[in-house]
Amino acid sequence: MLSLRFKAFAANKKKFSLCTLLFLGAAFSFSENFRVRKVIPIELSKIDDKITVESGINDALFVTLPEDLTYISALELSFKIPELIATWRDSVAYTLYDNLNPVPSENNLNYYGERIHLDTLPGKLSLTLHIPISNDFTIKDTPYSTKLPVFKNYKKGFFLRFMMVMKGVPESLENSVLEITAKPVLKNKGKLNLSIEPPDSSAASSLSESEKKISVFIDDIPVQNYETQLLSTGEHHLSVVSDFFRNELRTFRIEQAKTTSLSVKLRGIEPLLKILCPKDTKVFLDDTPVSATEEPMAITQGEHKVKFLLADYEIVKTLSVLNGRTYSVNLNVDASVTEEE
Repeated sequence: MLSLRFKAFAANKKKFSLCTLLFLGAAFSFSENFRVRKVIPIELSKIDDKITVESGINDALFVTLPEDLTYISALELSFKIPELIATWRDSVAYTLYDNLNPVPSENNLNYYGERIHLDTLPGKLSLTLHIPISNDFTIKDTPYSTKLPVFKNYKKGFFLRFMMVMKGVPESLENSVLEITAKPVLKNKGKLNLSIEPPDSSAASSLSESEKKISVFIDDIPVQNYETQLLSTGEHHLSVVSDFFRNELRTFRIEQAKTTSLSVKLRGIEPLLKILCPKDTKVFLDDTPVSATEEPMAITQGEHKVKFLLADYEIVKTLSVLNGRTYSVNLNVDASVTEEE
């Protein structure tokens, strides 16, 4: 009977402490003076850093993110909760603070700050806490994870304090140690560094600035400052459109938290001609000797004549070319084999 009464008392005590805590947590943010036993610094200097520390009750974590936050959407804190704390659920609370004075350090134990979130550790052996720094964070809550509101003052670091919020707990509980792993959560995005170079032809160099104007589209969406773009991971399509250069199309892939470099060399709008023929063939373009090459040569729009001289054979082809097109003239010399009775 005494055991049952004790359990009922403990249960009521837990409920009372939890109700008090929830009331405080539901109230608007307010500033308070408090003291911690020690401050545990966690410096995440790279986006792939993952640091594990141990914290006791009445300790505090001070977590700083890398300087370059381009790919970071949140801070993730993973807790391994001792069985005793999980059994005495809601006995230990964690609080996130902002606008701290003085600046957190291992040498300062007394602080004045604004409490912006308060909750208790659940009756489970693990908990993942996500503190977003941007609206790009899209991971949803689960039974084992909690997402806090967007923390705007993240450049000054995250100060998370642990404290006992229930009386009458075993003394051994106050000596419990939490194992906490901190790491940045990366956006599902990567960066595109795009360079677009004009052609080297004299015709291109004589164009005015307005004539050199190009339009850039990524996935059919116009882009103004195309040099550096932050894009979602996966395959993308690039289009470079101009009235005075050839349209250029490219397909590229973006990987998470990585930079993809893409260079596009513009080509003039004048027609291009490739001439292919057997060795020792003499080639004339509009009666002017030229060299046969797989590399296209620029020609003018209109009618042109290509003449091949191979030994005693002469072959002439006439073609009509348009701006923005590439043409290929290929002389094939073949032999046929037939069977006769």
